[in-house]
Amino acid sequence: KPQVIQYECHPYYHAEEVMDVLAPLGVKLMCWYPLGHGDKMLIGEEVFKRLAEKYNKTNAQIILRWHIQKGHIVIPGSTNPEHIRQNADIFEFALTDEEIKEIDALNCHKRYYTADNEKEESYASMILDFADQE
Repeated sequence: KPQVIQYECHPYYHAEEVMDVLAPLGVKLMCWYPLGHGDKMLIGEEVFKRLAEKYNKTNAQIILRWHIQKGHIVIPGSTNPEHIRQNADIFEFALTDEEIKEIDALNCHKRYYTADNEKEESYASMILDFADQE
């Protein structure tokens, strides 16, 4: 079975249905579009602004920290050296349980990637096949 599956996941889309299948299998989720494909509305959410100020971090760092605390694997991409440095600088603070819940509340099932039905069915079948092998 795979150890990691890459799937879209960010504060606007938590991929709960995929997580429900992966968790009992011990398969980790690597987040695709962990920052919502750079959506300024997502990154600019008030909760991120407030927490960024509280922890002296950027909004993106707050989102990445949320992912880490949720148990997700995140590898955000950037060509900007400062953003790359900032993306790695998220391990000296932790969000509270209440702050995690505030971010969780942003979930509105908004996706930035939509595959055709054939691809989606193929991915779902693959995940279910792994579950059946357990």
